[in-house]
Amino acid sequence: MPDEVVSATALTKRYRGKATPAVDGVSFGIAEGETAGLLGPNGAGKTTLIKLICGVTPPSDGSIRVFGRDPAREPVPTKQDIGAMHQTGPYDQMLSGLDNLRIAARFRGLSWRETEPWAAEVADYLGLTEALPRLVFQLSGGQRQRLQLVRALLTIPRLLVLDEPSAGLDVAGRHQVERFVHWLRGEHGVTVLWTSHHIDEIERNCQRVLVISKGRLLRFAEPRALVREYGGGRLVVTGADQVAAKAVAAWAEAAGLRATVDDTEVGIDGAIGKDVIPAVVRHCAEAGVTLTGFGTVADSLENVFLRMTEKG
Repeated sequence: MPDEVVSATALTKRYRGKATPAVDGVSFGIAEGETAGLLGPNGAGKTTLIKLICGVTPPSDGSIRVFGRDPAREPVPTKQDIGAMHQTGPYDQMLSGLDNLRIAARFRGLSWRETEPWAAEVADYLGLTEALPRLVFQLSGGQRQRLQLVRALLTIPRLLVLDEPSAGLDVAGRHQVERFVHWLRGEHGVTVLWTSHHIDEIERNCQRVLVISKGRLLRFAEPRALVREYGGGRLVVTGADQVAAKAVAAWAEAAGLRATVDDTEVGIDGAIGKDVIPAVVRHCAEAGVTLTGFGTVADSLENVFLRMTEKG
């Protein structure tokens, strides 16, 4: 099994004046080369967890290790191995994007002469080359967001933290960032921690997903495993006409199942095909109506996430 880049044991963070911990007894391990997603409602503790990993704040209890180091006690060597793209950037709005990158390099102790070729390559891939000489306040939200990624990648990190990387990006921009992160992981073995409100983005890109709610870790598993464990399904029955569809819906409601009718299609929530189909066929035969097809629709990770966090 690959080494763990991030390892947390009973990790807890309490803030003064708050009744409950922001992060409450969380334990997990992110493997080297893995892309791990981080999902949770607003206020679930995602930002605090990222701060703990990046060494911005120390834990109240438990432990966190990044590359085997305590990020709060050894911040300099730990941060040298981390590239973090945050939701908002502390840009100087009256300087150009290029000057902001130079300042970021200086702040990290990097030589701009050595860093510039790689930064220019990343900017070019992200379509930012022509925008870099412009003042930051003149850039669009999507351009500022991509500038955030360039700044996080002034060097190739061992761990890349992406906090809402697609905020302000259109669909093409989102996929552009996703392709670049895939390339980084495949070509350079970069480990990625990815948080986003676009759950389809997490489902496409992450091998495993941390689901947290009210500071607690609900589950850390593959997206498909979460869907199998917490998801349901929907049986879709197609009738020859609307009369047949109404007959199917009436049967479902009599059986205590929730049904929705859309013209000649009936969706039956929580129904397992092999248990339901024979009964539906018998009922429709007795009613003298004709069915033309059956299908199933699996829950999405988004539906599963909502179900998990609502139950808490």
